[in-house]
Amino acid sequence: MGTVLPASSTSPAKPSCFPALRKRIQDLSRPKKQLGTPDRKLFWGNQDPICPISRGALNAQLTKRLEDLAQPKEVSHRYVPNRAQYYYSCGRGSVIWEIPSPALLRKISKRIQKLAQPNRIKKEHIINRSSSDYLKKDSLKISDPSPRILRLSIAKGTDPNYLPPKSIENRVSISAQTAVTPPRIVDLAHPRLKIEGLCYPRETYDKPIRPISHAALFAEPNLRIVALAKAKPLHQDYLPAYDSYRPVSYAAMHSEASPRIQELANPSTRTPVRIIYYDPEVFKVKPAALKAQCSQRIQKLAEPLRRN
Repeated sequence: MGTVLPASSTSPAKPSCFPALRKRIQDLSRPKKQLGTPDRKLFWGNQDPICPISRGALNAQLTKRLEDLAQPKEVSHRYVPNRAQYYYSCGRGSVIWEIPSPALLRKISKRIQKLAQPNRIKKEHIINRSSSDYLKKDSLKISDPSPRILRLSIAKGTDPNYLPPKSIENRVSISAQTAVTPPRIVDLAHPRLKIEGLCYPRETYDKPIRPISHAALFAEPNLRIVALAKAKPLHQDYLPAYDSYRPVSYAAMHSEASPRIQELANPSTRTPVRIIYYDPEVFKVKPAALKAQCSQRIQKLAEPLRRN
């Protein structure tokens, strides 16, 4: 028996497809070529076309099909120009559309009269009842009320302790009408005279604002008034409020900070981020960039693509 050799040693070596694939990737990476260089630069806002029109398009003649398509659509004979806004409005007493005179003198046909009549109720649509006397009022049977309905229909009686509302007018008795008022009631009926203003006149500064009667000056208070006049004592655990200015203690004035507190009191050695990344000339263009000239490759990439 002969020895079997591997396929790699017997079959011929195939050419590798890597160079072809690499060449294809390089072709795809290149920008798309323009079909033609533009005759001029584009300036937005003018009336010139973006793409130049060829002479063949300018000298072309229209066909009959294009002339038919270029004509506008015919207006319908029912179109009414400048129609009023309330033409289709509803809910008003006047006629929406103007009725022509021939329509007023025209006779209505039998078909229109039949369609104008309202639909009658059909018997088979009434809950499938076969009796022909359903629509008659005399044939309807009214059921007798139950004892419960009769009891509820009775009006509620009035409470025996109910008192009707009094009349608005109060009758004045004859004795009140013929009574004679004494002088004391006449004096009390007069309005009280008040001094204009909020303060009483003061003759001297030693007198109070309001005048004190002679009886009030010589009155002696009883024990109850004396007890109520005393101020309420404070609670035994009450502490008064601290003053706005508090003295500093001797221990706080002669204390020394520990090394750890001194270390924490020092400012951070790192520079803040807002200062590190701050560039005052970030929007300033360098003189070299102002005088630089673009290469042909950059100019070619800056032009817009022309797609077919």
